[in-house]
Amino acid sequence: MNRLQHFLRAKTQYNLHSPFVYRLYTEALFSRCPGRGRSYADVVWRLEEYYGLPHSGCPTLHTADGTFLVVADTGSPEWASLVASPDWQVTLDLFSCGLAVASPRLSKQHFLLR
Repeated sequence: MNRLQHFLRAKTQYNLHSPFVYRLYTEALFSRCPGRGRSYADVVWRLEEYYGLPHSGCPTLHTADGTFLVVADTGSPEWASLVASPDWQVTLDLFSCGLAVASPRLSKQHFLLR
């Protein structure tokens, strides 16, 4: 999927029906933070900052909300298997990278986000 197709199909905060994903989107991933974008490293940094974790740059983060895995390429077979896997309840396709969340309290959902 190219960037234009992703942009046209992706949702913003106004279309999110999951309270968990809405909070993650508005408070952690896309909050106003100077000097930070939406790249793989920036998503890892934002999650570490939001959950008060030390900045290690590790793509797997363990928090009170569950386990987060940041994937650099959403076009890879690894990403497709994560989306289909029942072990990862929520997957977020951010175009530049992907985020998978494993938490037993969440239901299986996949989101394309701008």
